[in-house]
Amino acid sequence: MRIFTPDDGAHYFFGYYDLQPFDSTERSHLIHRVPFMDRLPEAGDIAELGEIDLETGAFRRFAETTAWNFQQGAMLRRVGGDRFVLYNVRDENTPSGFASELLDTACGKKRRIPVPAADVSADGRYILSVNFSRIYDFRPGYGYAGVPDPWKGSNAPEDDGVYLTDVETGETRLIIDYKRIRREFPGPPYSDGKLLVNHITFSPAGDRFLFLLRNFPAPDQPRWGWKTMLVVSDLEGNMKKLTGYCFNSHYHWKNGREILIVSSFGPEEGGYALWLVDSETGQGTRLPEPNPDYDIHCLYSPNRRWILGDSYPGSSRGPTRSLWLIDTERRVMTEPVRVETVMPAVKDIRCDLHARWSPSGRLVSFDSTHTGRRTSVLVTADELGIGG
Repeated sequence: MRIFTPDDGAHYFFGYYDLQPFDSTERSHLIHRVPFMDRLPEAGDIAELGEIDLETGAFRRFAETTAWNFQQGAMLRRVGGDRFVLYNVRDENTPSGFASELLDTACGKKRRIPVPAADVSADGRYILSVNFSRIYDFRPGYGYAGVPDPWKGSNAPEDDGVYLTDVETGETRLIIDYKRIRREFPGPPYSDGKLLVNHITFSPAGDRFLFLLRNFPAPDQPRWGWKTMLVVSDLEGNMKKLTGYCFNSHYHWKNGREILIVSSFGPEEGGYALWLVDSETGQGTRLPEPNPDYDIHCLYSPNRRWILGDSYPGSSRGPTRSLWLIDTERRVMTEPVRVETVMPAVKDIRCDLHARWSPSGRLVSFDSTHTGRRTSVLVTADELGIGG
């Protein structure tokens, strides 16, 4: 295990667990560089975007942005192979106040796309976009500061929701609006509450997408008093409810049909665990033991044998975070990594490990504050105990 980001006084991190920071050679790793880690980003705060050479440790800067947060960064990712990189930026000339930029790493040319990306299809053809200002009002650690939400006072607006953009033409369509979501998925306990589409992800083939539908907590509820519905849709906006409102959290597409998710899978179940949900039938199957009884950022290895997840600090674990590794064939769970973590004054600036596999499964990277600053760490498959 080694820190691969420079020791230059800056703070480095990549971001979310289900985005790909490695190139195909597994020598280059995308990264954010920022000057602070002790507060929420404000509208004018700059994150430098670049890549780290994993052999030399050199940082090469290729862009900057003021549309970022500590949990998911600027949604920085590789698109359609090694050549293109996509990230979000601030743009006062777009309807949302944000946009995305597509960088051609071969020539350095940048192309502006007039929507911020929440996800991009694997082939780079389509972008899914949502209202990042609405997300900021819900959880600042996942939205962008400085742009008021035009629909702040509307619980289910008919002209906001999920947008689909053709990257080649720039054509954008509102394919799912909140008013229709409320009409198609009525019922207690949040039939009149303010709704939010959160954590939206294309299927591997890019022909469908999954999203979490959440309610803003009511004024008399605690901040974390939301429930979540799991919904799948095609690219025309034809939605299917996979669960009712319950505990649904981090997820990962196992294949084109099955979804791994930390869920209670309905209020009647109680507690929560890892489940496989069939996106066509809505049937859920609880993973056999060992199964973590707490929330993790869960991610299948490229060969789908291993499940990697990182834990939160807690009363029983103290100020530490762990990587958990589940061998789905042998049904064994290990804890190959445990590191100290800085406990922040503001929850949304915490540093989750957000572990990510390299394309071959030979390497894993994660973000950490065990040195007292934000760094990114590399672990080999041998160190994880899986031998590649």
